[in-house]
Amino acid sequence: MTTTTDPVPSGHLQPPASTTTEPVSAIPPGHGNDTTSTSDTTNSKPSSVRAGNTPSHLNLETFPTTTGPVLDTSELPGLPRLNYNLWDYKIKLSIVTFLLVLESSLIPLALFYGLWFRTTLRHGIIFAIITAFFGLVTGIEFGLRSLKLILPPDTYRPIGGKRWKADFTHWTLSFGYTVMTGILIGASIPHEPLVRPLAIPVPLFMIQMGLMLIATGYMNVKHKPTWCRMSSVPKGERTRPLVYTIVEDIIAVDGAAGLEYRRAFMARYEVSKLFRKMIAKQNWFWGWGSLLVGIGTMVVIWTVQQEIAYGIGWGVPLVWTIIWIVVTVVWVRRDLRHEKEQWARDAMSSVSNINIGEQNGVAAAT
Repeated sequence: MTTTTDPVPSGHLQPPASTTTEPVSAIPPGHGNDTTSTSDTTNSKPSSVRAGNTPSHLNLETFPTTTGPVLDTSELPGLPRLNYNLWDYKIKLSIVTFLLVLESSLIPLALFYGLWFRTTLRHGIIFAIITAFFGLVTGIEFGLRSLKLILPPDTYRPIGGKRWKADFTHWTLSFGYTVMTGILIGASIPHEPLVRPLAIPVPLFMIQMGLMLIATGYMNVKHKPTWCRMSSVPKGERTRPLVYTIVEDIIAVDGAAGLEYRRAFMARYEVSKLFRKMIAKQNWFWGWGSLLVGIGTMVVIWTVQQEIAYGIGWGVPLVWTIIWIVVTVVWVRRDLRHEKEQWARDAMSSVSNINIGEQNGVAAAT
């Protein structure tokens, strides 16, 4: 018995006898580490993408147009999800923020002006009362952080971190608060307290953080290695902006996101060029802002009357922080939206390239 093969209809291409699907990368072109070669990034394709089978969440119809729907970026191949929403913890976040604002600004200002001008208490007693309140909230928070970091499970510790070693943010804040507390105690000891030095702890802390942010930003740009372990970044690896470390540590420990978030945050940083740019921009924004406002506040403190200087020293940092946080929230949301949209476009471009390449291959085979 003879078996015949139906002829290929006109307008169709005869597929080759056998085809194989090459594995593809999860990173669209133009992403990945800065050290990745051009050839590697050019040939990379998104995962879960096969020729002729465009994922539903990358449908061309969902791309933004002047009159059509916007791009759906709820799921993106190869882009690690952070799986953390601050608004899920809005009650805790609001309480902690309110207590920190009370401790770092409102209570010192209220006690100073209320007791200084409305009572006959000796000035040394006034500042003893103020100093007693300073560090109360942060002391409790530091205690909870320490407990989380030394618990037997490594739920909250940095990637590769050891049980009895705190994360980098913990050491950074500990140094700053130790200096601030020392100034408050030392300047309160004289019979007539030194009001201007008592007004500089927060601006001085801002200068410290500004210098660290700028220094790590510079080291990152110049591809300098870290001098020590910075939380999940081992010693000797390329330095990352301090904003990266602070966000990782605060959300992982204080936000209770844990080790899973640290891994996702690191993966997102490593594969997404736009995410790295966003972190770098925020690092410069907070670094230069903190440094310049801190220095400017210090200058004003030493040039105005001491009663005014105290209000400047404890009030200006709060106003600056509120403004910077509002700008940061708007800025980061915009950058994250742009990152996801660009990632989806790159993925769609990869899909198109795969389809065109395979069609050309089929045509050549026939």
